[in-house]
Amino acid sequence: MLSKAKVRRLLGPLLLIGGGIGVGAWVGWRLSQTREVSPSLKEHQTLLIERLTTLGQLTVLRYVVRDVVQREWRYGVPFTSSELLLVVAGEADICIDFSQVRVQEARWERKAVTLRLPVPFLCQVRIDPTQSRVYAADFSVIEWWQGGEAERVRETLAAAQETLRVRIATSFPRAAAQAQAEKLLRSLCQEMGWQEVRFVYGER
Repeated sequence: MLSKAKVRRLLGPLLLIGGGIGVGAWVGWRLSQTREVSPSLKEHQTLLIERLTTLGQLTVLRYVVRDVVQREWRYGVPFTSSELLLVVAGEADICIDFSQVRVQEARWERKAVTLRLPVPFLCQVRIDPTQSRVYAADFSVIEWWQGGEAERVRETLAAAQETLRVRIATSFPRAAAQAQAEKLLRSLCQEMGWQEVRFVYGER
């Protein structure tokens, strides 16, 4: 029969060993949980950023533009002014640079992500000479003599393209462009497992 003193002396080391095993098991479990969760979250963010970068600059809105352009040239010689009236047709593309999209917040345990998008911008205006028409032309003798009628038409088309570019850049429907970009990105994120997708905008 062991005395109480001997029992206490034997239980002391056993309790220490048991406690150490328990603490070690808990630490190991926490480390295993960290290894399982953190890389998974990082992997999803990295994959999402890579996909966005691959998309690059995309057209999110395209619409047909038409304009009436009138130009006049005056010379120092009397009765030598020229006038040209064109109906100009073309297209305008509104883009968003998806490579500039940033993950502002990502919570994979909730499958929620917030993306910061750059503002949409006018990326291209194209005038289509084949669809544009000369509505009226009154060339002076100088154009007739020098054969400059075609050059005047090209000059007017180039000026019309620049005028449309400046005008559209300040007046295109940004809300429609943003809605289209959000639709594309939400679909992409949901395919990757994100269920809640939010957007905020920053200056380009």
